[in-house]
Amino acid sequence: MAEDDERQRLCPANDNGSRRGEPLDARILRIAEAIGRQLAREQAKSPAAANDNEP
Repeated sequence: MAEDDERQRLCPANDNGSRRGEPLDARILRIAEAIGRQLAREQAKSPAAANDNEP
C-alpha cells in the first residue's frame, strides 16, 4: 500500500515548465520498473568461465 502512495507522489522530471506536477501514469511506471528489473538481471548474470585448458 505504501508503494501505491509513493507512486502517486511522483511527477515527471522533465515537466517542461508545467507547475501542475501531474503524477505519472501507472502504466508508464510499471513499464519502467520492468525495464529496470531486466537490466539488473542482465548485469547480475555470471560471466562465462574462461577456458584455460587448451593445448
